[in-house]
Amino acid sequence: MDKTDFDSMEWEALCDQCGLCCFEKIEDDSGTIFFTATPCRYLDVVTRRCRIYVRRFEINPDCIRLTEALVTKLNWLHDDCGYRKALGCRRPPGNKGK
Repeated sequence: MDKTDFDSMEWEALCDQCGLCCFEKIEDDSGTIFFTATPCRYLDVVTRRCRIYVRRFEINPDCIRLTEALVTKLNWLHDDCGYRKALGCRRPPGNKGK
């Protein structure tokens, strides 16, 4: 599927709802990403679903809207992320989160 073929509903449906992108991350000086055990306050850690999903960008200005362009650039999204898999992109070697 070409990158331009996704409409907004198809794009949203690509999310595997793992919740990993909803945890705080720390990047060190070398660019290594470390995931913390601190989730966004709106993430239900049991179901891994956002409790305010429909209004998440309105209610939580820190929530990142994952676009096709961002998915290809963000080095903290894991390679099994549904968005990354759909776009056929992987993180560069040596740029793995911990």
